[in-house]
Amino acid sequence: MTNMKAAVVRAFGGPAALTVTDLPIPAPAPGEVLVKIAAAAVNPADIGMRDGRYPWRDAPRMPIVPGYDITGTVAALGDGLAGTGLAVGDRVLAITMHAVTQTGSYAEYAALPARQVVATPANLGLVEAVTLPLNALTARRIVERLDLDAGRTLLVNAPRSAVGAYVAQWAASAGITVVAPDEVTGPVDAAVDTIGGTRARAAFDAVADGGRYVSIVPEFWVPGGVFAAERGIEPALVALHSLGDGDLGDVVRAVESGELVPTPVDRTMPLSEAVRAHELLEAGGLRGKLVLTP
Repeated sequence: MTNMKAAVVRAFGGPAALTVTDLPIPAPAPGEVLVKIAAAAVNPADIGMRDGRYPWRDAPRMPIVPGYDITGTVAALGDGLAGTGLAVGDRVLAITMHAVTQTGSYAEYAALPARQVVATPANLGLVEAVTLPLNALTARRIVERLDLDAGRTLLVNAPRSAVGAYVAQWAASAGITVVAPDEVTGPVDAAVDTIGGTRARAAFDAVADGGRYVSIVPEFWVPGGVFAAERGIEPALVALHSLGDGDLGDVVRAVESGELVPTPVDRTMPLSEAVRAHELLEAGGLRGKLVLTP
């Protein structure tokens, strides 16, 4: 077999801009792992890839295969990976780092640098684990960026959202007191916005003078996600554009130790229903992640 199925974007637009087509199966370059994809999570960032609002480092190359999060099995190894602990047939968790590589997960296969691929948590199935990479890593970056001492108070304006739930868990494990909007009784030391709009502004306003504020929703995404500095608060935008050594491994270890609980899965859908998956995500009201299964 030389071709694979993939959901692609050939021209930016609404959900119908996604079409399923045949593409060549990529060959892993030296240092890369070819993963046979079992599950791919659907994230809000994927909508930006589809409609043209996503901030790629370089001009987007059509056709675009959206998607960040992958679980599956190792299908082949590129040269130079001897002794890395990866072998053909291993069950793996991976992230595509789409902003830089423009490699997507809405496909049957993906070739990825080895640092973006790790063994799946021993206590999770492939569908459960695919909710982890983008959201858990982004949440960790948020907590690191806030750099709060134990005992400080952190408002998460959507603590049950995909990223917000992981922020709450990473922060709590660091001894930070996490509160939801309906639990705020006075100024907080810091706030995290994961949804933008008026609720972003409310989170910013809840921060004490001189406090800290982080958002993952820049203005190209939802207006109101980024503010000018006020009251001694310097807003920060966090986006995942690179991986540090061991980042994915740290997520796996946190899950295996019980420190981190994965986001629940609302439903799984075949890759052929990628359009419907985007419609559902944009409509809102989901009780967990949407997962595509090639």
